[in-house]
Amino acid sequence: MKATQAAADAQQKFDNNGQYSRDSILRYEKIFGDNYISTGGVETTENLFSRLEGWIKPGMRVLDVGSGIGGAAFDLVKRFDAKVTGIDLAEEMVAVGHDRAKTAGMSDKVDFILGDVLKTDFPEKFDLIWSRDAFMHIPDKAALFAKLYSLLNDGGKLIITDYARGKTPASPEFEEYIRNTGYSVIEPQQYGKVLEAAGFVDVIVDDATATFVDILERESKRLREHRQEFLTVFSEKDLNYLVDRWAMKERFCAAGDQKWGIYLATRRG
Repeated sequence: MKATQAAADAQQKFDNNGQYSRDSILRYEKIFGDNYISTGGVETTENLFSRLEGWIKPGMRVLDVGSGIGGAAFDLVKRFDAKVTGIDLAEEMVAVGHDRAKTAGMSDKVDFILGDVLKTDFPEKFDLIWSRDAFMHIPDKAALFAKLYSLLNDGGKLIITDYARGKTPASPEFEEYIRNTGYSVIEPQQYGKVLEAAGFVDVIVDDATATFVDILERESKRLREHRQEFLTVFSEKDLNYLVDRWAMKERFCAAGDQKWGIYLATRRG
C-alpha cells in the first residue's frame, strides 16, 4: 500500500506536539489497561463487540483506524480470528504495536502501518472498519467517511467511538482545550448526518456520554487509589497531569460542553 507520504505527514503532525510520545503512550496505557490507550479499554471493546453480535464472522478482514498500540486489534483476532490492518498517525504507536504483536505471536494476523487513512491506498477492501476515539484528529469528516465507505465491501460495517461537541457556544475552557489539542469535534447528530451523506445506511447514533462519564470516574478513582503504585513508574508531575486531565473531561461533560458517541453504519449491499 502507498503509505510513504502519509507516514511523513503523520510524523510531522504528531511527533512534534509530544501528545503521543512513548512516555505519553505508557502513561495512558496505565489508565486504560494493557495494550489500550482509548476510553474504557477492553470494556469498551466488549461493548462494541456486543453491537456486532450475530453479524461479525470468523476470518473477516478488519481495518482499525487509529489503532494505537493494538488492544482492539489483538482482541478482534482472539475473539473472531480476524485479519486486522491497523493504521495510526503516531510513529511510536505503530512501533509499540509491532512489538506487542510479535510478543503475542500475532504478526501473521495483525499488521500496523504508519499513515493517514485519507492518503493511503489499500490493496483490498474490508468487511469491518473499526475506530476508537481517533476521528477527532481528522477535520474533514466528509472526506473521511467517503474514503471509509470506499474501503468497505458491500454490506460491510463501520463502528466508531469518538469525542463530540455538546452545547454551542461551549465554555471558553473547552474551546481552549480544543484549540490546544487540535481536535475537530462535531455534535453526535451531525456526525450521523455526515455518515449518511457519505452513503452509509442503517446509521445508529448513540449519545453515550453517560457511559463515558462513568468510565472517567472509575479511571480517576483508580489513579487516586493507586497513587503510590503509579509514582513508582511516573513522576508526580506526570500523575498530577493525568488526574487534572480526567477531572477536566468530567467538568466538560457535566457542563454539556463535551459528549462521547458510539456510531454504527453499513455500506449498502
